Amino acid sequence: MTSLRDDEGLTMYLIIGATLPAELRTTLLGLQTHFPDKSWVPESFLFLPFCALGNITDPTLLEEIDHALRNICPRTPLSFTTDGFELSLRKDRISLGIKVQPSQLDHLSVKIRSAMQRAGVQNPKLYTPLTIPLAAVTDVPSLNVSQWIQMHHPQTFSEHTISEITLFSSWKNEETPLIIPEEEYHFSGII
Repeated sequence: MTSLRDDEGLTMYLIIGATLPAELRTTLLGLQTHFPDKSWVPESFLFLPFCALGNITDPTLLEEIDHALRNICPRTPLSFTTDGFELSLRKDRISLGIKVQPSQLDHLSVKIRSAMQRAGVQNPKLYTPLTIPLAAVTDVPSLNVSQWIQMHHPQTFSEHTISEITLFSSWKNEETPLIIPEEEYHFSGII
């Protein structure tokens, strides 16, 4: 596993998720360019979060997490589609995201959470419903968000697949969280 550090003034937070396929990532980056103004804060890194682990600094626990993730990966890639926009509230922050279907990924996220509990992580949190965070819209009037969603709602996405789980670190300072891919766990037979 990549060496994780804790810089002064920043809080590192571990999240397990999936890096998006290049085509979907490009489409979502294009959507971010259509935000009306700077009050819409685009997510710094587009990915699909499954489970938040919190602040982890114990090297033994990091090894257990690494081992659990290597053993949890499915044998074949998992497909998913998107299903419109989702507004959610997390810790006084309203976020705009893209809802993800189907149950295969829900099942994977539950398996990941269970594996993290067995590894010794205290209170891993599932991201439900599964959503690709797109922007923070906390300070945007609800009418503006509604109009933007209606204008971009016809946006459709084709089916995509993921073939790896990624361990991300999130370095949060007072401005914006920075998401960094730390380690990839490829599904069996995928390199």
